[in-house]
Amino acid sequence: MLAVVAQSAVAQTGPADPVAGERFAVQHCASCHGDTGQSAAPNFPRLAGQSEMYLVKQLQDFASGKRSSPMMKEKVALMDDAMVRSLAAYYARQKATHTPSTDRQLLAVGQFVYERGNPWAGLPACQSCHGADAHGTQQLPRLAGQHPTYIANQLRKFHQAERGNDGVAMKFVTSRMSDLEVNAVAAYLGNLP
Repeated sequence: MLAVVAQSAVAQTGPADPVAGERFAVQHCASCHGDTGQSAAPNFPRLAGQSEMYLVKQLQDFASGKRSSPMMKEKVALMDDAMVRSLAAYYARQKATHTPSTDRQLLAVGQFVYERGNPWAGLPACQSCHGADAHGTQQLPRLAGQHPTYIANQLRKFHQAERGNDGVAMKFVTSRMSDLEVNAVAAYLGNLP
């Protein structure tokens, strides 16, 4: 019993192995997220360039059921703690891309909301948490370059309380957003490098 506890402690404190993470990604994740975390389908998130810590938390939340997805629950069941960290390390080291938009007016609305919020609706600026460049933090996701469809869908899930693994802040924020603001912010973020 002590040997199992000791092995578990070593696995949790040992270094992540991005090479092992890449092998796992290509074998188990690429069909949805692409070999390097650049998903082609807008309903799957781009993982490239996300913070390692954020990715680990999301994978752990899928494993525990705090974040719901039957497909992801099945995938994380194949991973131990070391692989979770290795996969996160691999994706964190990949180069992020973006989804250019040509709708200047929608982008302008999105930029306004992202940078200033909507003071008339009590909506705080997105950049106050996710940063001026939308690259996030260790705990908060990189939003720059994410698929606009994915961002809009996640914002709606927060609003409808279908996604609650990241606290109450996003539930509050999304309760203040109109459909136009959701779609504009999503387009603006997808356009950012």
